[in-house]
Amino acid sequence: MSIDFSSLISTCASLLLLIALGFLLRKINVLDDDFSKKLSTLVAQAGMPCLMIYSITGLEFSSEKLRGGVVILLFGLLAHILMALLAKLIFSRTKDGNEKKIYEFGSVFSNCAFIGYPILSALFGEIGLFYGAFYVVTYNLGCWSYGVLLMAKGKPGYQFTLKKMFLNVGMISCILGFALYALQIPIPAFLRTTTMYVGNLCTPLSLLVTGSLLATIPLAKMFSNFKLYLFCAVKLVALPLLFALTLHLCGADRLLGDIDLTVFLAVMVSLPPAALTSLFANMFDVKPSFAAQLVSLGTLLSPLTTLLVIKTVEMICLI
Repeated sequence: MSIDFSSLISTCASLLLLIALGFLLRKINVLDDDFSKKLSTLVAQAGMPCLMIYSITGLEFSSEKLRGGVVILLFGLLAHILMALLAKLIFSRTKDGNEKKIYEFGSVFSNCAFIGYPILSALFGEIGLFYGAFYVVTYNLGCWSYGVLLMAKGKPGYQFTLKKMFLNVGMISCILGFALYALQIPIPAFLRTTTMYVGNLCTPLSLLVTGSLLATIPLAKMFSNFKLYLFCAVKLVALPLLFALTLHLCGADRLLGDIDLTVFLAVMVSLPPAALTSLFANMFDVKPSFAAQLVSLGTLLSPLTTLLVIKTVEMICLI
């Protein structure tokens, strides 16, 4: 597969600049806690659903593409299960129980929509966004089942239910998008345009909020924490390369005709910890400040490490 690295580098540079802009806006008091929380809610409750629906319904119907989406769905589930098992093994000796939870959650669940989508677009175009939506389904299922059980373990007052797993904004938007696509229900042009405009808010707003979060954390403490760098090396580089090598040795590269499956999945696994890492940490009182540092450092390093992973996986696929 030939990868346009100039386009990818440009995309990654834009992501870093958006984080830097969020940092600056917080420092000059344009963004504050209340405004950042409202932006996060806007992205989660409106931006992400619109982005999901627009991405899924954006391509002309094809049974071949739908089959490819199912393949992504199955391999996405496999990726999350494998990452969960590896994370438990790798961080089994972590003494602090709360930090162990954060390490495991952050290793399994990546920021596959907000940061993954612009990278997939740069690599694969519209088809990358289409398949990305199928991967996000497995992310939502995992977050609201295994993820909640992991973070809520030992915490009083929380009960896991199937309703909470399936009746959330991420799953509802995925199911709606798939139904519209599979049933070939036409969407009026004005609705397509609206979902595009609102969906396009996701990446810039989420990165501005990440930069704002960085501005509230003692950077010297974060940048001098060796444990965070060790986690990032495992999460952002080692796990995706191990997964990619396994897929390549199993001959999974060409299971999809229009994209390289190994590269696609390596990208999704290599993305920084999901924003839900710090959200759930705050919700269940699991060292929220530590989770915020982990998410922030991972997000800051991810454009560079993702480039490294993609280049390495490209070389692996040539073997």
